[in-house]
Amino acid sequence: MKRTPHDSDILAGMARGPWASHWGDQAEEKGERLSGVDLYEAAPRTPRWASRWAKKLADALVNLNDASLASLYDLAVQQGYPRDSEAFGFHLGMQAVGHGVSWTDDVRGHPDLKILIPDYEFYPGAERNSPDLRFVGKRT
Repeated sequence: MKRTPHDSDILAGMARGPWASHWGDQAEEKGERLSGVDLYEAAPRTPRWASRWAKKLADALVNLNDASLASLYDLAVQQGYPRDSEAFGFHLGMQAVGHGVSWTDDVRGHPDLKILIPDYEFYPGAERNSPDLRFVGKRT
């Protein structure tokens, strides 16, 4: 996989979204009540392993789509994506883990842009694995 510098805001969202969801699941399993809590804001600082996970996902996205993360974001904005680049990263990260959140949810109509997103499990240690490319193209 080729290494490229990635947009830091997009990377932050890609790491933070799955981390916040993971943290919330773990907290609820321990009995915490988080109903109505914005997990993205409430979760502790994003750990380094989650950031490494996001970098691997970013590398896969860049290679699969033959475009930088910043270029994909610019194309999404041209298609009507109304949010900032960190939110775009959040959506890409959550799609990769299969949470059903899509960058297209906030776009009116059906955007022409199709972003190939691999499946990539999220848990401590997952950053040592590579994204699963077998299902690429199933989600946009």
